[in-house]
Amino acid sequence: MSQVETTPHECEGRWKWPDWGRGPYDALSSVMLGPPFEGHLELDAEIDGEPWHLVVKYSKSGFAPRLSDGINAERLYEWDIIGRGRGESKATFNISPRFPNMRHWETGDPVNLPWENQVGEVDGVDVEYHTSNIEPERGLELLPEFFAAIFDEANERIHSEYFRTDPHEASRMWAYERYVRIRREWAEKLSSAGVLQKIALHLSDLEGIKAELHIDNEEVINHQNRLILNPASAKELFPSHTYGRKFEIYQLADPDAVSKDHPSYHPKVEVLVNKKMNDGEAWAWADRGEVTEQIEETLLNALHWEDIPLGPDGNGVYIADDHFDAVARDEPVELYDDPTPRLEAKSEHLLMTTLRDMGETPREVTEEVATDGGSTVDELAEQLGKHPATIYRAIQDLGEIFELDQGDVSFRVRKYREELRALVESAEYAIESFADRIQHVMGLADHVAESSPFQQWLAENGAEIEYDANGNPKKLRIDAVLSLLKRDSFENARQVAQETIDAWRHSGNDVVQFSKVSMVWRTPGGGKDSHRVGSIADW
Repeated sequence: MSQVETTPHECEGRWKWPDWGRGPYDALSSVMLGPPFEGHLELDAEIDGEPWHLVVKYSKSGFAPRLSDGINAERLYEWDIIGRGRGESKATFNISPRFPNMRHWETGDPVNLPWENQVGEVDGVDVEYHTSNIEPERGLELLPEFFAAIFDEANERIHSEYFRTDPHEASRMWAYERYVRIRREWAEKLSSAGVLQKIALHLSDLEGIKAELHIDNEEVINHQNRLILNPASAKELFPSHTYGRKFEIYQLADPDAVSKDHPSYHPKVEVLVNKKMNDGEAWAWADRGEVTEQIEETLLNALHWEDIPLGPDGNGVYIADDHFDAVARDEPVELYDDPTPRLEAKSEHLLMTTLRDMGETPREVTEEVATDGGSTVDELAEQLGKHPATIYRAIQDLGEIFELDQGDVSFRVRKYREELRALVESAEYAIESFADRIQHVMGLADHVAESSPFQQWLAENGAEIEYDANGNPKKLRIDAVLSLLKRDSFENARQVAQETIDAWRHSGNDVVQFSKVSMVWRTPGGGKDSHRVGSIADW
């Protein structure tokens, strides 16, 4: 299956070079200050066959010059080289000097820059870069070409190696974004299916994560819908990922102002990684490949989870623009199973197990609270025609999903109420079948490869284990129809018991202790049967 190639949008960071001392900075100052440019230059240049318009200008830095600089000024200049290419291609570079013991131009106090700690007590050049709609590596290639074009315009020679070596390992990135552009109808499907909302909902009850959902459909659907995830949130969705990020669907506020044939009539779907979302940490320029991989996996998997075709060939999903070509990529990214059923199952498994085993009154209480019924014990007692003491006992039975505070009843997890309300109000209210579906989802979606053999066995067989107060196994529930009779067509309970003992043993646990566990299963006649695992297994 082909996958669409993403394209870069914004990229920001800082390169550092101690290779030539302050040479590049001093050389640029020498040609830009005084006639004929007097600190400002505009020129057109052709670089690798592409036209670029360059603007060179200065700004005042916060650094005092050294006595050895021999200039009559309070503060050093910094130089901005601003490039505008085809379409919305942009590359802006701020070139600033670095040297030991830098001082503030006004106070004379030491300037606390990381240069000396990162690079050493040497002269050098710091280049802050901001590129748009070009690959990060292309930005690094353009800097020396821009530099050479400036000196050609000045009819001056320049050292040919300036900026043509790899930047120092302390060089950093702090913002990087990539996107695809998809047809408006598909973007609306992405919005209505609610991948952003689903992820935010399922993360809402997890400890240690931080996520922010912003929906702006005021002017048009998908004007600016975004989900911001910190590194821990991203790791919940992609176990190997380490960077915080923003997933965004962006549509012009008035897309109908342009022709339906214009690319901007259709929205962008983009993923941004930046310092703010990454716990305030920038990352090494050398790690840009890893960041690219995580951005692309996030972007394409989010589309994949909503069944939006990833291939750009003949399906009409992707819209090319000046920078996004809507072509197939050479190497596919890794596609993950939709994590939302797995995250959903974590809470629903507890919920449905509790519902399946509850008595009549607890079930009535659950239904009533879930469907905007009474929220206090007295209200529930009146609505259900029960004594308050009966309601109290029912709520105690439901302690895993309900909280009781001075007579007020509420769900421990907000999602429980949403799921139960939808279930109770559905056309077919069947706890058993719904619980079976959830168990199946758990078995399919959970990453059992990271679990012990026994945990894998539980997930694959829709089973659960109960432990006593001391943490010892007490009861094993099998959510399947089993039989002790060999001639029955149903799965044999003895064989299942043997499998679970083997899985327990292979996980490094005490088999003798586990053999005393009560195993409970459903019988062909609709009832339940129970035996100690060791009594029916051949172990």
